[in-house]
Amino acid sequence: MSRFLRPEGLRGVAVTEISCELMLRLGRAAAQAIGRSSSHPPVFYISRDPRRSAEALEAALCAGICAGGGIAHVLGVVPSSGMAMMLAAENAEAGFALTGGDLPFESICVRLFSRNGTPMSAELLDTISALLPPSAAQPLKSHQNCGIIARQTDTASRYLRMLSARLSTPADLRQGKRLRIALDCANGSVSSYAETLFRSLGAEVLLMNYTPDGININRDCGVQLMKPLIGFVKDYSCHAGFAFDGDGGRCLAVDEAGELLNGDRMLAILCEDRLEQEQQKKAGGNLPNVMERGIAATVMSNLGFLRYAKERGIPVHITQPAPQFVLEKMRNFGLAFGGDGSGYLYFDDAPAPDGLLTAARILQVMQRTGKPLSELSSVMEHDPQVAVSVRIPQHWREIWKNDPQITRFIAECEDELGTDGRILVRERRDDASIRIMLEGRDFRRINSYALAIEEVIRSRTK
Repeated sequence: MSRFLRPEGLRGVAVTEISCELMLRLGRAAAQAIGRSSSHPPVFYISRDPRRSAEALEAALCAGICAGGGIAHVLGVVPSSGMAMMLAAENAEAGFALTGGDLPFESICVRLFSRNGTPMSAELLDTISALLPPSAAQPLKSHQNCGIIARQTDTASRYLRMLSARLSTPADLRQGKRLRIALDCANGSVSSYAETLFRSLGAEVLLMNYTPDGININRDCGVQLMKPLIGFVKDYSCHAGFAFDGDGGRCLAVDEAGELLNGDRMLAILCEDRLEQEQQKKAGGNLPNVMERGIAATVMSNLGFLRYAKERGIPVHITQPAPQFVLEKMRNFGLAFGGDGSGYLYFDDAPAPDGLLTAARILQVMQRTGKPLSELSSVMEHDPQVAVSVRIPQHWREIWKNDPQITRFIAECEDELGTDGRILVRERRDDASIRIMLEGRDFRRINSYALAIEEVIRSRTK
């Protein structure tokens, strides 16, 4: 597979590394590659978040698509998950999302989607990569068959309608007191959508960081910094708080007491709710027992969640922590849920992780059961985690895995830890660093192991 284009997208500093020239060539190459197998001009959906650079890169991308004979449908500012929903439901060949997740405004990520809303296949990415160099591209389209740009003005209503279709109606929920929730929008893509959605679900909504100016996205807010939301929830006596990243795909929660809930704990709440619903309707046969098939968890999922799933008889299918792997596992086994502690949760009725959908479903569990979020999250015990990163020289990349002193020391730590925890050591793909993650019930013990492993790797690779 191409080392340049990957399913997780292109990532770098906007305009300098991810340049307008690169976007123009990428748009042209994608239109030419996909147009080969299409009897009509290929249609592309393009979404972006509010970061300042995204609009310029969007214009260059559209120009490239038109030069390659494609049609560019510009959706404007919308979470990439919303664009994926529209892509899966409507007549388009592929999609681009110009976003950055939880990155600061100066960086950006360009993600490519297939026609079903999932990450583009490695084979198609290779085909597009081969056409990226100017010398490799096919002849440009003439003025007679150049593509066009269509700017869609109903994106907001379509996205909110698709979200609502995936949620229970207020009439189906238990009638109780109106819940007050706080939403930290990270000055990102969900800023224009969050209040409308949650008010339609019957909640009283208090907003934080919902006025993007192009440079304040993810700045000391959202999932990047949860402390302000924790204080806000307690100060305003909210029943819950939810924080998102700039793209709106990731979501973390805070309960009424100000305790942080990561993705594992939210996933446990959704699994428990689905189990209870299946048990209640089992006699009538109105709800398929999808929990018997299990859920998709990643290697980063908390040991406490894995114990919860085992105790509740839920099979767990472990995969690598990337959207394409989780979604593939869910499709292959017919799973309803997937995710891990990062806050990216996956559902069988959505082609990409959607933070608004995650938060709305947690809210509806609270409405349906009448239980506070702290009680709902108590279904699982969360084991402490310690994570550290070690920078390594470029020439040590991949080589460290075969260094006997490093591997032997990690193995000795694993043997000493035994079944009381686990150790994950892996190289980051985006930069020359090694991430060390330990998990276990004894925080002091796993912290000492993490620091010892860090020191060994640092001393061997300096």
